[in-house]
Amino acid sequence: MTVDSEILKSLITPNGITIGQVFSNKKRFYIDIYQRDYKWEKSQVETLLKDIELRFNFTERLDIELKNVCEDVIKRFKPYFLNTYLTCRTANNVSIIDGQQRLTTLLIIFIRLQQLVSEIHNNRTYNVRMVSIKMLNDLIFEEDDFGDPKFFKIYNENRQGAFRAILNETKNEYRPVDETQKRIIDNYNTISKYFNEFFKSDSVENEIDVNKLTYYIYYLLEKLNIVEIKIEQQENVATIFEVVNDRGLGLKSYEILKGKLIGNLENHKKEEANNVWTDLQNQYYNSVIKNSTENTIDLDTFFKLYFRAKFADSEADYKKFEDKYHYEIYQNNKILNYFNRFEDNESLYSWVMNEFKYFAELHLRIRTTYENEYLIYNKLLDQNQQYLLLLSAIKMNDPHEKEKINFISQKFDQFHTVIRLLDIYESNSFQDFIYKLNRQIRNQSIEKIEKIFDHLLIEYLEQENIIVQDTYNTISELFKWELLQNVRHRWLNFSKYVLMRIDRYLGETLDKPSYCLESLEKLEDRFNKNKRKIYGMHLEHIYAYNEKNIDIFKDDKNIFDETGFNTVRNMLGMVLLLKDSQNISSNNDIYKYKMEDYATSNIIWNELLVGHFDSVDIKHLPKNLNITKIDPNDNGVFPKNMVETRQKELVEMIKLIWGF
Repeated sequence: MTVDSEILKSLITPNGITIGQVFSNKKRFYIDIYQRDYKWEKSQVETLLKDIELRFNFTERLDIELKNVCEDVIKRFKPYFLNTYLTCRTANNVSIIDGQQRLTTLLIIFIRLQQLVSEIHNNRTYNVRMVSIKMLNDLIFEEDDFGDPKFFKIYNENRQGAFRAILNETKNEYRPVDETQKRIIDNYNTISKYFNEFFKSDSVENEIDVNKLTYYIYYLLEKLNIVEIKIEQQENVATIFEVVNDRGLGLKSYEILKGKLIGNLENHKKEEANNVWTDLQNQYYNSVIKNSTENTIDLDTFFKLYFRAKFADSEADYKKFEDKYHYEIYQNNKILNYFNRFEDNESLYSWVMNEFKYFAELHLRIRTTYENEYLIYNKLLDQNQQYLLLLSAIKMNDPHEKEKINFISQKFDQFHTVIRLLDIYESNSFQDFIYKLNRQIRNQSIEKIEKIFDHLLIEYLEQENIIVQDTYNTISELFKWELLQNVRHRWLNFSKYVLMRIDRYLGETLDKPSYCLESLEKLEDRFNKNKRKIYGMHLEHIYAYNEKNIDIFKDDKNIFDETGFNTVRNMLGMVLLLKDSQNISSNNDIYKYKMEDYATSNIIWNELLVGHFDSVDIKHLPKNLNITKIDPNDNGVFPKNMVETRQKELVEMIKLIWGF
């Protein structure tokens, strides 16, 4: 493919210059607001320093007269090429469109070099005439009208405080509030440590090798080359930024999307939109998600969810919003129509200021709050698809937002629990439910959402021949003995979850203490999926593998029915929840010796089993719920003829909690 040179020239103009020329510009460079944060980490900074060091050391340093070093560097040293940076000049300023990661790092390098030079000037043991501090200050600062340092050369208001903290060596008192500020401090520490070793002198008298430092400074200024690419027309900035950064230079999708959405807004609206964007970006960066498969979230997490919630109608649509989802945004007709093909700046500005702000804040809130129990219940089982359904159902500024959050998370819990209890959970088919739910509940009322949940699940159960067609209308009707009598322990966390919910219900109903009746935050920690032995929840089989339990599963010919034993042993009614390491101490005992642990387990469901509750307390249970105290048989084991009783009582508990 050939490109018309005149068209290309009208868009961009390349100009090869040295880093000294870049930073000798008297005016500061602006970091345009739709660019990403400063994100370089230690590894990238160290790579840059090592690359420069390698090229710098190619040539021997011969001149000991510091005044001659600059000329020697220019004549003999090999250059190092730093790639490109993009700028756009307006009547008021020069903005860096791309390349700010390298240039910001170089500014930090110059700040540290200035400190080393100052140390030499202020220490009389260095009996030399070093390069002036002013020369380095001119690289670091834009001066005010009186010649005093005012702005750092790589300028963004958010960075000023962090730059001042490292320059004045007050970084230990400085508290970064976002990723950019933290990276500036961290990378300054990396550069300082590196330079302390790199410029270490062999002399006993002086710590710094002044000759090496002088050569290095001039090498940076005269031999580090970079190509400035000037974007000639402001309206092309966002497009060129997107193209350049979408070819492997590491921008995240939301950072490219930011340029598309606000890059061409007029200045004051761009500033307002950027403030909203930056505030949300920082909120996400500072958010903490505990006890989840997803410990951190960013705006990419939000945008993937948002576009799926609002625009995905099928599995194929859903998959398109993965990885570099911004590709799909630019070719999806529904999205292009919704955003007026990204050509109407007024509607883009309105979307950022309103819809983006509303839904991004909503998403962050439902991911981090401990105010809604059902959000946490689903989170315990890593059911993060609830967030997709919530964003789908809730409209912007939805007057029923709070009710929808509560209802949908509760309905999702009921929906997921039924599938697990009936032992028909399969990840692919469950995901198909999510696709259908997502599409059908979008922007709907609570009444319609309930019908959609119920209809889709009942339809699936009919197709799987779990229930007879046209016999059930709602999910709550499914909670009966005929369907749930074989509910069993199959998934560790799900079994723990059901038993935890039972005890939480009992604690609230009886107004009695329970290990499961804690704040949601503490409950989440106790639920504990990392298999700790202390302050956690663990499972215990009433029927342990021991001789006396095995005996009751032998027939007249003394043949052990191992299949029957395992079937009964893993009925959910025959599995109990214990705290800490109680299950270790009683694991292999017969029922008679387990009873004391159950009575003192601080788990009400266990205590009721062994009769550790007064009859006065039991009267507070719902009238249709009878929980039987079960004594061991003459051999000290749990009587086999009481297994069904225990299982029926479990099903009644499940019906009370999930049958609404």
